[in-house]
Amino acid sequence: MEQDQAPVKGETQRESIPWSAAEGWTSVLLLILLNVGLLLVINQSTGAQLAQSALIVLAELAYLLPVVIILAWKRIPWRYLGFGKFDWSTMGIGCGLLIGGYGIILVHNLVATALGIDIQGDKIVEIFSAIDSPVWLVIALVVVAPLVEEIFFRGFLFQGFRKKYGWVNAMLLSSAIFGVAHLDPVSIIPTFVLGIVLSYVYHRSNSVWPGVILHFLINASSTCSVYVLTQFPNLIPS
Repeated sequence: MEQDQAPVKGETQRESIPWSAAEGWTSVLLLILLNVGLLLVINQSTGAQLAQSALIVLAELAYLLPVVIILAWKRIPWRYLGFGKFDWSTMGIGCGLLIGGYGIILVHNLVATALGIDIQGDKIVEIFSAIDSPVWLVIALVVVAPLVEEIFFRGFLFQGFRKKYGWVNAMLLSSAIFGVAHLDPVSIIPTFVLGIVLSYVYHRSNSVWPGVILHFLINASSTCSVYVLTQFPNLIPS
């Protein structure tokens, strides 16, 4: 039975989407199979670091494949994913929510550090330090990830779940899958929090663009910070 909670004040009018929650779950299964295959290729790759970095870009692009398959199978126009205009006030709401979200993430990271657990930033620093050229990694994190992840998790998955479960449950479900999909137990909570913010922004605007912009800003700022730390290790307190 399809359901939906009362609309959020200021929410942009939306049209019914021509795919279901079941097809959303199917896309998750397809993504799992793709990720397993790509991980096996990456782990067994003994080639140049450039080739391995390029595989990271392919891993990000893999998010699009389940969407392409299902939309092509049902002959659904891509506009249903939310490529329309949006109210720029949504960006202000998103930025405000991000500030609150980063408060939660900061507490999480402090607890993890106190317990001697490497946080997501530490692992990205290790990756940057291990490669000669970060070009492909930067492309994957800053350019590809914001677009393809917003299309998959918000434009496709969140919308399909919202149609059946209501927007709150859809927000929680898609954000949980968003967290787990990053394949790092320590990053599940921070990524889940960011998924909540991005899902809410999508729900208000019914457009992927606010989420893409916010996602780009998040990834660009964190990637630049990590790159600076790897180039100037003396900035890291001993």
